Amino acid sequence: MKRNFLFIFIIGLLSLVACKEEDSYQKRMEDERHERSAYLERNGMSKANLLDEGVYYQVLKESTKTNAKKVEIGDDVVIYYTGYFLDGKVFKNNELAGKFEPRTIRIQSIYSGQIIREGVASGSVTKGWIPALLQMKEGMRAKVVIPSNMAYGFYGTSNPDVTFIPIPSYTSLVFEIEVKEVRKIE
Repeated sequence: MKRNFLFIFIIGLLSLVACKEEDSYQKRMEDERHERSAYLERNGMSKANLLDEGVYYQVLKESTKTNAKKVEIGDDVVIYYTGYFLDGKVFKNNELAGKFEPRTIRIQSIYSGQIIREGVASGSVTKGWIPALLQMKEGMRAKVVIPSNMAYGFYGTSNPDVTFIPIPSYTSLVFEIEVKEVRKIE
């Protein structure tokens, strides 16, 4: 009898902890959605700017190049970018070792891309970049608002190779991305 009571008590306690974790998760997700919606409204972005993947995309500058190449799966794309939080604080850009250099991304699929350095893959990119890049051509600049599930999600990141400052869990991110060149890979 004592053993059954203890077992039931432990199961009840674990259920309570699981419910509290679920409530906390739901609250963080709800807060993120609310903050993102407020940002989108302040910046004049609407459902018309929404891509299927939940990423918001807004053209800031159209390409002025005649015959500008459109980004496609399999391409290497040379970009400049700045990443910032919804409050405008910058967490990352192209600045490497004190100089502003472009970054090359190889588009592998609709959700996957590799950073290419000196012809070799050297890391992956934020999943939410890819659907936006696939909308772009050489010479275009766009603002991209990415929900946490297409960025750093539950874990966030504090890796200094990834960002200048840590990104908390469940954080929507904003990137301004400019496509400098599209290299068609044969």
